[in-house]
Amino acid sequence: MKRSLRMILCLFLVMLFIPLLSLTASAEDSGAVLNFLDFSIVLMEDGSAYITETREVVFSGDNSFTRYRVNNVFTGPRVFSDWEVSIDGTPASQLDEPDDDNRPENTFAVEDGDGQNTVSVYFRQQGSGTRVFQISYLVENAVKLYSDVGDFFWNLTGDNGISDIGTLTATLIVPEGVPDEDFLIWAHGPLNGTFNKQSEYSAFLQIENVSLGTIIDIRCTLPADFFYGGWEQQGEGLDQILAYEKELADSANAKREEAERRKAEQEAYLAERRAWEEAHPVLNSIEQFCSGIMGSVWEFLTEYGLIALVIIIFGIPVLAVTGILDLIAHILKWINKKRFRKHPAKSPQYYRDLPDDRPAPVVERLVHFYDGKSDISRQISATLLELNLKKLIHFRTTAGDAELLLDERLGEELFPSAAPQEDAEPAQDQENIKSYQEILWAFVKEASDGSGKISIKDFKQYIKDNRDAALDFRNSFAGAVEREYTKWVKTENTEKASTGAFKRRLIFSAAVGFIAMLFCMFSSLYDGIDFRSSFVFGLITFAGLVILLSIIRFLINFVKSGGSCIVLDQQGEDDLALWQAFGRFLDDFTTFEDKELPEFSVWREYMVYAVAMGNGQKVAKALAVKYPEAVYAGTDTYDDDMYRWMQDMALYDAMDSIGHEVADIKEPTSDSSTDWSDSSGGGGGFSDSGGGSDSGSGGDSID
Repeated sequence: MKRSLRMILCLFLVMLFIPLLSLTASAEDSGAVLNFLDFSIVLMEDGSAYITETREVVFSGDNSFTRYRVNNVFTGPRVFSDWEVSIDGTPASQLDEPDDDNRPENTFAVEDGDGQNTVSVYFRQQGSGTRVFQISYLVENAVKLYSDVGDFFWNLTGDNGISDIGTLTATLIVPEGVPDEDFLIWAHGPLNGTFNKQSEYSAFLQIENVSLGTIIDIRCTLPADFFYGGWEQQGEGLDQILAYEKELADSANAKREEAERRKAEQEAYLAERRAWEEAHPVLNSIEQFCSGIMGSVWEFLTEYGLIALVIIIFGIPVLAVTGILDLIAHILKWINKKRFRKHPAKSPQYYRDLPDDRPAPVVERLVHFYDGKSDISRQISATLLELNLKKLIHFRTTAGDAELLLDERLGEELFPSAAPQEDAEPAQDQENIKSYQEILWAFVKEASDGSGKISIKDFKQYIKDNRDAALDFRNSFAGAVEREYTKWVKTENTEKASTGAFKRRLIFSAAVGFIAMLFCMFSSLYDGIDFRSSFVFGLITFAGLVILLSIIRFLINFVKSGGSCIVLDQQGEDDLALWQAFGRFLDDFTTFEDKELPEFSVWREYMVYAVAMGNGQKVAKALAVKYPEAVYAGTDTYDDDMYRWMQDMALYDAMDSIGHEVADIKEPTSDSSTDWSDSSGGGGGFSDSGGGSDSGSGGDSID
C-alpha cells in the first residue's frame, strides 16, 4: 500500500511539471528561425518607394512547412503594387487570390485589407534546411510631403514574428543631387544598432540579435523640392520633426552615458578586486568556497527547486479551482475505502424486509453517504408518499396534469395550528409524524390557499412566484431532515494532526536558514559583511523551507487520506449494507419466485423507500408485471392511491418536478528610434523608442 501511495504522489508531482515541459517543448519545436532580414529601399522623386525584402529562414527538426506570410500595415493614400516574389532565386507565380487549402508550390498571393495587406508565399519544406524569400513591391505616396520637407518614416519590424532576428540590415537610397547637410537620417530601436551614411545619396543600417517583438524603424528627410509627388501634408514639418527626434536623441544619449558610466565603474571594481585577492589569499579562498556553494545551490534551485516550488504553490490553487484536485480527492478516497471504512457485520446480496423504521429521507442520505449524490428532490418526493400513507395527501391525475388533494381535517388533528384544548384527545398517529413531514404539509397547504387541492402545475408556479417562501421551506425541510439524519447516522473523522511534526519542520528550517545566513555573510568578504542582507536571506530561506516542507507534508497527507476522510461508524456501516441489500432487492425482485416475495400490501411502504432511492417508476412498472391482478383492483376512492402508483407513471414525474423546482431555486445575491547621438540629425546611433511610424512591416508568420 505504501508503494502505491508513493507512486501516486510521484504521478501527481509529474503532472505539476507537465505545463513547464509543454512550454519548453513548444519553444523548441517551432522549427523556423529568421536568420537574416535585409531591406533595400529606393525613394523616387514622385514620392513613391521601391522596397525589396530579403528574408533568410533556417528550418530545423522534422516539421513540415508550406506557407510563409508577411504582413504590411499602412495609413493614408498609400498603395502597394508591382509585386514580385522569388524563392531561393526562382521567381514565383502570382495567384489571383490566396489558396490556403491547396498551397500550390512556388506561387504567391496578395490579400488586401483595411490598412494592411498580407503576402502569402507557398513552398515546400520538410526537415532541416535554409530558404531565401525575396519580396519586392512599390509603395505609392510613401513620402509625406510638407511645404518645406519630404519625410519618409518606415517600420522594418512588427509586433509579431516567427522568431528573433539574427541580423537585420537596411539600405536607403534617395534621389541624386541632395546636399549632404539636407539629407538627415534617424533610426529607432535597440541602442546597439548603427545607421550611417554610405555616400551622398545612401545610408546603411545594421543591428544584431533583434528580439522577437522589438520594433525598429528608419526615417529620413529631404528638401521638398526634390519631390514632385507624395502624400501631401498641410504647412511645414521640419521643425516639428527635428524637435521630436531631438527629444528621442537626448534620451538615447543619456542612456548611453549611463551605460558607459556603469561599464567604467565595473572595470574599476574588477581592478580593485584583483588587487585585494592578491593581498588576501586566505580570505579570498574562504569567500570563493562560500560563493561556490551559494552559486551551486542557487543554480540548482533556479533550474529545479524554484520552478517546482512555483508550480506547486500556484499549481495547487489552480488545480483546486479547475476541479482537478477535487477529482483526485475523489479517486484517492475511493482507493482508500478499504483502509478507513469498517467492514459491516453482515452484507447480504438481498434483504427482503425493511432493515429498520428510519424515515425515507434519512435512507436517501445514508445510501449516498460515500458518493455525495444525495438529492433533496428525492427526499421531498418520498415525503409526499409518506404523507399519502398517512392519508393526508391523495393523488388524482387529470389530462396533462396531476393534482394533490389535501385532507385538511385530518391535517388539523395531526398538525394543530393552535394550542390543543385541555380535553382534546391526542391524535393516535401524531407521535409518528416527523417534523420534516409537518414542514412539507404546511408548505403544500399554504400553496393550496385553503382550497384543499392544488395541481402540480399551479404548485410549481407558486414556487416560482414565491421564491422567499420556497427558500424558507427548503432550508427548514433540509434542517429537519438533517436533525433526523444525525439521530440515526453517526460518523468518524480519521484525519489526525501532528503538532510534533510541525515543530520539527520549524527547527530544521531555522537551522538551514542560519547556515544559509552564514554562507551569505562569508560569500562577500571583499565588499564587507552585510548583516542586514544576510539576515534577510536567512529569513527568506527559513520561510521558504517552512512553506515547502508544509506543502510536501500536505501532499503526503493528501495521498494517505485523500483529504479529510469522514466514514460511518460500525453501526452505520452495518445499516448501510442492509439498506443497499434492500435496494438491490427492489431492483431485482422480479427474478424471485412468487413464494419468496412479500404480500402485496407491504409494497405500500416499500414504495416510499423505492422513491427515496430513485427507483420509484422502475419498481412500479415491475409490480404491475409481478402482481398483474392488483393493477385492476383499484377503486375511485382515496384508498386506491397504491394502484394509481402502478397505473400512472406520470405521478412520479410530477412528484420529481416539485422536488426539482424547489432544489433549483437560487439563493439571493447581495449587491454591495531616434536620432543617433549626433544631435544634428546626420546619423550616429539608435534611440530606444521604435514604432513611431504608422506604416511598414507588421510582422511575419510561417506554417
